[in-house]
Amino acid sequence: MYMDAAAMCCLGFGFLYVFSKYYVWGGVGLNFFICGFGFLWALPLKAIVHAIFEGEFHKLQINMTELTTNCHITAAVLISFGAFYGFTSPSQLLLVCLLEPFFMLINEHVVVKLLHVADAGGSLIVHMFGAFFGIAINIALNIKPKKLPEEHRTTSYMSDFGAMIGSIVLWVFWPSFNGALLYNDQTLQGRVLLNTYLAICASCAAAFATSSLAHRGRFEMIEIQNATLAGGVIIGMICPFQIDPWVSVLIGGIGGVGSSFGYAIYIFLERLGITDSAAVQMLHGLPGLFGGIFAAFAVLANNDNYLYSYNNGWLLETDSNRSRGDQFGYIVLACCSSLAIAIAGGLITGLLARLPLCPDVKTQDMLIDHDFWTIHSGCPDPRAKDNKGKFKENVVLGNDYNTSKSLILKLKFLQNIA
Repeated sequence: MYMDAAAMCCLGFGFLYVFSKYYVWGGVGLNFFICGFGFLWALPLKAIVHAIFEGEFHKLQINMTELTTNCHITAAVLISFGAFYGFTSPSQLLLVCLLEPFFMLINEHVVVKLLHVADAGGSLIVHMFGAFFGIAINIALNIKPKKLPEEHRTTSYMSDFGAMIGSIVLWVFWPSFNGALLYNDQTLQGRVLLNTYLAICASCAAAFATSSLAHRGRFEMIEIQNATLAGGVIIGMICPFQIDPWVSVLIGGIGGVGSSFGYAIYIFLERLGITDSAAVQMLHGLPGLFGGIFAAFAVLANNDNYLYSYNNGWLLETDSNRSRGDQFGYIVLACCSSLAIAIAGGLITGLLARLPLCPDVKTQDMLIDHDFWTIHSGCPDPRAKDNKGKFKENVVLGNDYNTSKSLILKLKFLQNIA
């Protein structure tokens, strides 16, 4: 299960983030960096957060459970990366990688340990948290959609093809991701895999149908890349529950349809001046929130579901005196807690990323690889176009321009340290 979760982070998200025409290396390369750093940084950070709440420090035992948990923590950062994809420098991204897991673990402790709301697939504590954390960073960085160069935001036939491969990888491994931490109970894990399988298949079918109907018989690639996966997100919190197969199919179908129409919300956010580079609200934010809402109502419908919502355990009873109505309220409170901590943490991180110690990226330089990667051939710098939209002679990559600009950024960084 660890390998499946790691494959989702490295391969699934990595290929999904190659959709931009001029930010392919940044998407897949920085995604790889986030995975490597995040998998490692999460280990000591969990011990630190545990010491904060428990009042004493304990050594962390490194095992497969902890490694798999690291994948869930890193996935939240990868989701946030999708929101500010192409807008930050590597130093700003490093700051996000340092701080977001800390806020994510605090929220997880509040939701799971204090409120006793289990979230096996991470609908709230991974998907919704990461999406709103990333949006809050964009707000703090004051990134306005209208100021971004339209040419830099375009996709290409091959970049969308690569992103579609990422969607397929995520789709295949999503059931394992939702059930990765329940390996001690094969019966419960099997139920998680089955419910996720049914939901994500339904969202795939519903997304294609909705996209075709909405666009007069044609499919919109951004909707297919995202909405086909929404079933895995929206079923994440409810997947351990005792529900009929048709309920899983219905929830997944609602996720696929809702995520497809969520593209309208993406446009609405842009009109409000809020940027969502990879449309993470379509795939993670709103489906994650609705996943928590569905779980709350499922608790009211069945007393057994209350037990699974409390601790994800195969138990006949619990030491809690809560009623189903009480647990409904605690799940709603968990949704509000996750939203509040995500938005507050994202705003704090974004404001810190604006400090002089972290070199920023100018608006005209966003969503292109050329300032932070040595590109030798095959990808012209869009800033090298003339007034007629054609690339200037002898300017294929802008290597001299990029090299000098890279040196300037490094010198500014050293001056800020000094």
